[in-house]
Amino acid sequence: MDFEKIIEKLTHEYTGRLINVLESKSSYDRRSYGFEYEFLPEIALDLNYMKKLYEFLPHCGFILQKDSFLHPTGTRITFEPGGQIEYQSIPLFPEDMGIFSSILELIRDTNERIFKELDILYIATGFIPDRGGAPLCLEADRYKNLHARMPQVGSRGLEMMKGTASIHLHVVIMNISELVLFFTRLCEVSSSDDFRMQAERRDILNNTDPSRCGFDCGSIRRDFLPQQLISALVRFTLKAEDILTSKPFYATENTDFDSFMYHLTTIFTDVRLNIKGPTLELRTLDSLPIPAFEVKWRKFIEIMEDVR
Repeated sequence: MDFEKIIEKLTHEYTGRLINVLESKSSYDRRSYGFEYEFLPEIALDLNYMKKLYEFLPHCGFILQKDSFLHPTGTRITFEPGGQIEYQSIPLFPEDMGIFSSILELIRDTNERIFKELDILYIATGFIPDRGGAPLCLEADRYKNLHARMPQVGSRGLEMMKGTASIHLHVVIMNISELVLFFTRLCEVSSSDDFRMQAERRDILNNTDPSRCGFDCGSIRRDFLPQQLISALVRFTLKAEDILTSKPFYATENTDFDSFMYHLTTIFTDVRLNIKGPTLELRTLDSLPIPAFEVKWRKFIEIMEDVR
């Protein structure tokens, strides 16, 4: 079987279809920003702890919605495989610093109440050692499959899943014509002193899963057309191994577009295309205490607002 022809065919088809998806969603009049803010539990958690958390969060004003908890303010909580708590913001405009501060206060208050009621202390740090053998705190097949796969493809994947925490920063895609400009700027930001991944977490990611972590940001030039960037991302994703079969996605039995779009959500690159917004997502920043994060947020907005 000529796999290169299969890759070329799927790359061509899915580049066009992904562009159509982005164009159908990218109709914003103003640029907004958002964040996902993770905290690591000081002690290793298990499913019993998770049950207590799920039962307690409604007392903090969060209502269960499928696999997440939603606050009336729009702030959302999800959990990661090691019990990391993740707060997801609403879209924010540059002038929304008051709203941003109120979200941080909600995060601080919720973490404090969890500690007071459940004795679970959530810490703003990028890495806690010796968590690879900790229990898996999520029961969805997606995480079970990923957990089973990690020891087979790298030396530190289980640490990545259960012992790391990060802050993901989002910038909305207003128009596909600006995609390359913002993608390349985020790639530059990802290696800057202010936003780069710290050494321990970088070593973990480098030894997690090369097929889904190693996209070369430097291969994308500012003179690329949006189609060239999308094509490069599609090709990388097609070659990344499927978490269930451990085969490159293009060589699996289910290579339909819906399966591809799900597979795209499993890619761990430093800068990622997030279809939900749609946004471009900077994933390098280690978790930080709230005052330090506030400084980074202001800097991020300043940089993105200056992109030309």
